Amino acid sequence: MQHHPEIHHVSKDPGHPYAVTRNISFDYFDQSTSSAPFGYEHYVSLPPSYDSEPAKQWPLILFLHGAGESQRGANESYVSIRHGIPKIILCYDRVKSGMNPPSIQIPLAPRLLKRNPNGSDLSSEPVPEDVCNLVAERFITVTPSLNMEWGYGWNNQVLSSLLDEIVQSYRVDVDRVHVTGFSMGGYGTWKLAMQTPERFASLVPVCGGGDSLRVKNIRHVPQWVHHGDLDDIIPVRQSQEMVKALQKAGAPDVRFTRHPDATHDSWTNAYNNVELFKWMLAQRRQVKGEEIAIPEDDKIQLS
Repeated sequence: MQHHPEIHHVSKDPGHPYAVTRNISFDYFDQSTSSAPFGYEHYVSLPPSYDSEPAKQWPLILFLHGAGESQRGANESYVSIRHGIPKIILCYDRVKSGMNPPSIQIPLAPRLLKRNPNGSDLSSEPVPEDVCNLVAERFITVTPSLNMEWGYGWNNQVLSSLLDEIVQSYRVDVDRVHVTGFSMGGYGTWKLAMQTPERFASLVPVCGGGDSLRVKNIRHVPQWVHHGDLDDIIPVRQSQEMVKALQKAGAPDVRFTRHPDATHDSWTNAYNNVELFKWMLAQRRQVKGEEIAIPEDDKIQLS
């Protein structure tokens, strides 16, 4: 399809200092068009060689955070970048500034301070340098920040509109678009794929769940599922049921990693494994279609 890298939008100040980088492009944007009355503010990272390789199309990771990483107050998008893919990007920036091992220090949202005793939050755990380098240098990454003002849970129509906007604005390889997320974002990963099953090269749902009756729609998509055996918030059986249903439906490439010592946070282990991202790099979309998921006539311009 025709890409239009010149259609770049103007970044905005997130209202906090935690997303500032010196060694990689990591900017914050408003969503411009949507098929709903709202859009998602989002962070975009570009590989450092993006501008110097103008003919190259890049694989993309869409990352969906969990409920505890959602905005509920003004300028609170910093909670959305404490874990997962954006944490890797920020740690890459630290690597290039000489920090070894690289880690971040971003506070919890005030509402969560009493619910997270010391030691239970792993945001400040270092990320292996090889993970930082591979993800930051080989992928475009997109991290929408969900605002609870618009309700709980990821909205498929808004996410699809956002991805439409991204692939028209950047040099994205549409055969190598990957989606991953944890907890609420793990559910969102499977739900979005079921809505647009011809869009994604791979799915990596972490400590999530989904509609096991609809897995036939996504059985062709390579999937690597993660869950903690000791998860007391979303039981591991939620992922087990999805994996079992996928296997029964004849899905040819479904991996399931159970983390025996992990409670709800199995994402730190999952995303600290460089083999996950090597696997993602090797995947290509199996069924082509849905490069643009929402017709332009069904979208509105957001102010």
